[in-house]
Amino acid sequence: MTETLDLDRRQLDEVTKVLLDRHCGLEYLRERMDAGEAHQPALWNRLAETGLVSALVADEAGGAGLTPRHLPGVLHATGYHGVPEPFLETAVLGVTILGAYAEDPWVADQLRALAEGSLLVAVRLAVLDPHVAFAAQSDLLLDVADDGTVTAYPTAEVAVTSLEAVDPLRPVARVALPGSGRVLGVDPALARRVRTLAVAGSACQLAGAARRLLDLTVEYVSVRHQFGRPIGSFQAVKHKIADVAVGVDMAEAAAMGALDAVDEPDAAARAAAAKAYAGDAAARANVEALQLHGGIGFTWEYHLHFWLKRVMALSVAYGTTAAHRRGLAADLLNRTGRREPGHE
Repeated sequence: MTETLDLDRRQLDEVTKVLLDRHCGLEYLRERMDAGEAHQPALWNRLAETGLVSALVADEAGGAGLTPRHLPGVLHATGYHGVPEPFLETAVLGVTILGAYAEDPWVADQLRALAEGSLLVAVRLAVLDPHVAFAAQSDLLLDVADDGTVTAYPTAEVAVTSLEAVDPLRPVARVALPGSGRVLGVDPALARRVRTLAVAGSACQLAGAARRLLDLTVEYVSVRHQFGRPIGSFQAVKHKIADVAVGVDMAEAAAMGALDAVDEPDAAARAAAAKAYAGDAAARANVEALQLHGGIGFTWEYHLHFWLKRVMALSVAYGTTAAHRRGLAADLLNRTGRREPGHE
């Protein structure tokens, strides 16, 4: 990592933390949950005004012209704070797709609107995920087919069926595309890059949500007393916390490293491995957080459920842990020239 990149990252991370600490706290999440609507224009506009939404947009289109390598910490923070907005889908995946076709005047207009914060984008990657996050809240749907065909649809023209999501603050939907859309191009390399960004980016968010579960649990066991002592002082509790902490540390390193290596030849494999690591770490953090919080962890009134649900939702977004493991195993077998048992 260069010194300039490191400085830019730290500045972006600090800006993100300050903004989300101030505007996306527990009261805000509770407000959005009670309202039954994840997206809220005021928060999205703040993200746009600080330049986070347009970070990857080219200078000439009103953005900062940065790269995905600048955003691991930002994506981690969106998971840590449980941000109920399509930041990954719009500011990373949507920008990457539209930016590849920015010479088209219509696409250039969409990019400028996105940079200003007036356009929400949903991305359909059917090969990874049968559902589309924030489809009902978006203005534009970008479909990236397996063969690399990229088609844009105004969401108003798409049949969107909202589903009962495990995490209402990350809404998902089933979409039925109309017979025709605006074909932006056919680019298998772009499709691979977008899929890699989706997997690596969601791994960063998942690691961030797992870190929040760990922090909440450490805080709770430090103040909850039994037999005159904090329960965090009991050896069995210490072991559970330590196991979760090791897993979260590894998940963060893998996820951030995967986004940092998005332009390397093995980018897709690193992203898949990161998502698998993050899925395992988050699953363990989920179980131990719920158990160590005791009865209060099961209640709607307590805030733990925001991250319990976010972890469950992100664990299956853009490919499950098992699916990514299977893909990595198949790739390894192919590269070593071995066959799977029973397939002679």
